[in-house]
Amino acid sequence: MRVPRVGDIWLVHYPYITPGNMEKIRPAIIKDFDDDKDVIIVQKLTTKKHFNNRKFYHPKLKRNTFISAETVNINEYNLIRYIGNTSQSRKK
Repeated sequence: MRVPRVGDIWLVHYPYITPGNMEKIRPAIIKDFDDDKDVIIVQKLTTKKHFNNRKFYHPKLKRNTFISAETVNINEYNLIRYIGNTSQSRKK
């Protein structure tokens, strides 16, 4: 498995903020690591345009995508597949 780095885009099991044990598979950008390497701070990518979301383009993402202002802590086992790096993208 590839070692996750800041700026990487991964497909992750992204937990919902609402109560319950639900999650959704979605792309996310790795923003930082907590003190342990096991806790990863990610920023979700979404197809929904909301107030604080900025347009985001990456060649491997097929749909119009926005960067959400929302960040969440996940564990490394939530990472599914490496997609690319933000250096290959354009922020609009």
